[in-house]
Amino acid sequence: MKKRNFILVALASISFTLAVPLTLNTTSSPITYAKSTKRIAGKTVAKAIKKTPDLNPTASVRKYPAYIYDKYWQVFDRWYNVQPMSAPGVFKKHTASVYVANQSLKSYTYAAMQNWNKALKVKAFKLGTKAHHTITVGFKNAGTGEGSWDGYYITSKLYINYNFFDNAKYLPAVYKAETGKTLASADQPNSADYQALYDTYWKSVITHELGHSLSLDHTPYSNDIMEADSGTKSGDAKYSWSQSKVVNDDYAIFQNKLSSRDINRAKLTRILGYW
Repeated sequence: MKKRNFILVALASISFTLAVPLTLNTTSSPITYAKSTKRIAGKTVAKAIKKTPDLNPTASVRKYPAYIYDKYWQVFDRWYNVQPMSAPGVFKKHTASVYVANQSLKSYTYAAMQNWNKALKVKAFKLGTKAHHTITVGFKNAGTGEGSWDGYYITSKLYINYNFFDNAKYLPAVYKAETGKTLASADQPNSADYQALYDTYWKSVITHELGHSLSLDHTPYSNDIMEADSGTKSGDAKYSWSQSKVVNDDYAIFQNKLSSRDINRAKLTRILGYW
């Protein structure tokens, strides 16, 4: 879910430090892993985690025997902002079947599915039918005021707020809030430039929400499809932030582009057994 408040704030990079809590009481994961005879010290895992870029589980921390993820899943959740978000059975053999309940959302949803499938090099999403599916995509009235959202995912349902979907004022407002700039075609919703960005934006929103189905929570980085304006530190979130970190003036939400951080976190959640 990506909330919008359209309040322009100054953007700045913030440095965070956090000790890896490998000494915490590790509750057993609900996921059953194969046994391994190779034993690895917790401090070895901690050292590898600390060396990874912020919120980016590179291959160096995705190579361990399964028991490591079983034992330290809480650490991986917190360090990389991930947690189970889909109901059991949504992903069968690592694939979810998606049914789009409204014709207007089909092309956007299909593009978002392909975005993840191509990036992950697996069929994480396939088209389902009304009778046979595990994720439903459709419209919902979420209002336009405080707390409203453009997209929302919960357990097995992905909603798009129709109050924003066909609102010609919405995209210019989002663009201004994200970039601090006025959309060049803000007063020309019928222009080719506006329509192209509109098309890409809603593909990005659904890509973002499908990211939640893959158990990815938000990040503060503008070049991540999973970026959000703010976040709160918790048991499965590394730190709090109140403004996004702009990376090279790059905004994934206007490009439907997945970053290495998005992709690597999805690869991690697959290893953790969340999808």
